[in-house]
This record gives sequence, structure tokens and C-alpha cells, in this order.
Amino acid sequence: MSRFLHHGRLRASCSLLFLLLAVRVDVAKSQASGLRLISGAEERGAVCIDGSAPGYYISPGFGGGVNNWMVYVEGGGWCKSIRECANRANTYLGSTNLSPTREILPNSGILSRNAGVNPDFYNWNVAWLRYCDGSSFLGDREEPVVVSKDVTIYLRGQRVWDAIMEDLMGIGMATAEKALLIGCSAGGLTAILHCDSFKALFPGNSVVKCMADAGFFLDTPDVGGGVTSLDLFRGVAITHNVMPALDKSCTFSREPSLAWECFFAQNALPYVQTPLYILQSDMDYWQIGNLIAPKSADPAGTWTRCTKDIGSCSSEQLGVLQDFRLSMVRALEAGNSAVRGEFVISCSAHCMATDTARWNGHQTFLINDKTIAQSVGDWYNARDVKDLELVDGPYPSNPTCAGRPTNSEETDFAEHLNLVTQD
Repeated sequence: MSRFLHHGRLRASCSLLFLLLAVRVDVAKSQASGLRLISGAEERGAVCIDGSAPGYYISPGFGGGVNNWMVYVEGGGWCKSIRECANRANTYLGSTNLSPTREILPNSGILSRNAGVNPDFYNWNVAWLRYCDGSSFLGDREEPVVVSKDVTIYLRGQRVWDAIMEDLMGIGMATAEKALLIGCSAGGLTAILHCDSFKALFPGNSVVKCMADAGFFLDTPDVGGGVTSLDLFRGVAITHNVMPALDKSCTFSREPSLAWECFFAQNALPYVQTPLYILQSDMDYWQIGNLIAPKSADPAGTWTRCTKDIGSCSSEQLGVLQDFRLSMVRALEAGNSAVRGEFVISCSAHCMATDTARWNGHQTFLINDKTIAQSVGDWYNARDVKDLELVDGPYPSNPTCAGRPTNSEETDFAEHLNLVTQD
């Protein structure tokens, strides 16, 4: 799916990190947080692709939130082959060596410290996990991969996850009264696939839930008749050996050669037992531009304008996207709806929870007159059990989509850094 910038562009890309975060974040009011590297991780083999120690940024809670914990998993795509992972190794998404020792975390959306913006989570402890393994923290390849005389890579996402969780439990998360695992994009997939194992870390009296923001990636054909999505997720699953980390009930329901299919959220969802919230656009511009109409499936570029601005799509193209929407809505119907919340919008978007304007600000999307913040808060705190699954009508029926930035104007910070480009 992705290839990563060469070293010559890497330094310039990483230097843009703070500037790009500032597009969405009031830096003067941001959360300063030190990078905490996991001690002894290398000896345990729990390392990033390049062999560096994994880590996370921590922002302490306060007031009534000191015993509540939010674990946020950043996005950043995947690497589906040894070549891609080797290219990724010396980037922000394959190494913690390129991480600022003092990070400025977004003080926005669900991470905001402003009670008016984020009334339900503003004072919680926040751990922002550095995503450096390329497998949504699920890979378990035992042996290092020798790429060349000078390059060895490690595909150990599951070990990285275990080491970070152990460290977090040791600094206070073990006594959490409330906990929320949340992630964006590839991190959203982590929140789905690690949800039950995250819940298992805590005592039974803790309230533990998970939230996937733009993490529901579909197995869907592309416009050229190919299987870009299937090739991507199968490639990631096999390259990283994610199968041992997947839900056993899911993998045992398939032939051994097809166990990797449980890496798809739509196949894993029916087996998730822990309360899970799905925040998703069924017109997800990342999936449209990278899985449905990637350049490899559209060499003539007939989809280029449509993938950048849904308002520029032809009626035929909209028909394809409506079919995609319907497939997503049907896939989301699977599983235990009694413990699930949903906010499925038919506006063009990808990752909304950390953007104040989307969360509950002037550009928020509404379903049944509810903002995302209201819906998530009601679900987590069981305030409104009658209106937990909010699913939008077909595009363009929702008037709150109008005037929102197109996907050419918004994206998550990892994509802004341009660390990931389409093959």
C-alpha cells in the first residue's frame, strides 16, 4: 500500500510535525508531554521496526480524572512487504529515534483539557502511543529480518503492545476506575482488534471500553476490478505474522490458510465482547482514495477529482461510493450491538475525534441533532441507552456535511507529514 520517503526528505518531513499539528492545535494551550521509552524493551525483543525501544507520551490527569485513563493509538498506515517495512524503518513511523523527547499533544477534541470542549474526558490521564511497528501493534514475527548487510528489521508489534501495556499498568493504570482505548485510522484498527485484550488487563470493577475512529477498513473491490484492500491487509497480516494475535474464535472459524482474514475489522467485529464505539465516515476519503480508487486501479485519473472532493464525483462514481457505503453499514450490523455505540456519518472525513471543530465545534457533524462529543459521552457513561447507534442516511442527505473541508484540506497529521504515499 505504502512506501516511505527516502532519508533526504525525512528530516524535512519530521521538522514539519509541530507546524502541521498547529493547523489544528492551539500550541500555546497544548499539552507538553515527555517521551517515555520502555526500559529493557530491546532485551525482550519488543522493538520498533528499526530496533529502537518503543514508547509513549504521557499527560497526567487531574481533579476527578486522576484515576481514569485514555490510551490513544496514533494512525499511520501499515507496511505490507519486507521492502516497505525496510523503507519505513528509518521514518517517524518505524522508529522512536525520530520522536521529539518533548511532544506537544493535540489539546483538541477528545484530547482537549477544556471542559467546555470535552466535558467527559478533559481531565483524564492520556497516554499517546508511538506507532512504530507497521502492523497496528499485532505483528509477531519471531526472527529478525535481514534485508541487507547493513539493514535488519523487526516486526514485533504484539511484543511492543505488551511492553507498553505492562509499563502503563506499572505507573498507575492498573488501578483505573475508568479506561478508554481509542485510536485513529491504523490505530482505530488497533482499538478494535486489541479491545478484548485491553479489557482483560483490568479488574472487573473497572469500566473499560474502546473506540475506533476511522478504523473500520472494508474488504472491498477497487474501481479497476482488482482487490487492493484485500492485497493490503493480507500482505500486512502475512508479512508481520499477525495471526497469533487475532481473536481465536474468529481464526478457528476459518481454514488455517485464511486465518489472516480476521485482520479485517468486518470479520473481527462479531467476536468483540468489550463495549466498542465506532466513529466512522461511510464516505471515508482515505479508503476511497487508497482502496477503492487508488492510482493503480485508475491509471487514467478519472477518479482523481472525485477522491479529492466528493462534490466533484459523477453520478456513476457516486453510485460506486453508495455501494461502498451500503457495504459498510451492513458490515457494522454484525456483532453485539447491545454493547456498541456508533456514529456513522455520510460526510467525507477520516479521523474526527481529535479535531475540536468536528468533535463539537463549528464544523461538527450532526446525526439526530447530536454531536460526536455528545454521542460518545452518552455511550461511555450510559446516559442515553436508547440512541447509541447513530447511522446517517445516504450522501448527500445530511445538511451538516455542507461547508465542511474536503479531503484535500483535512487529514490526520501522519498523512500531513507525507510519510505515506500511494504506490
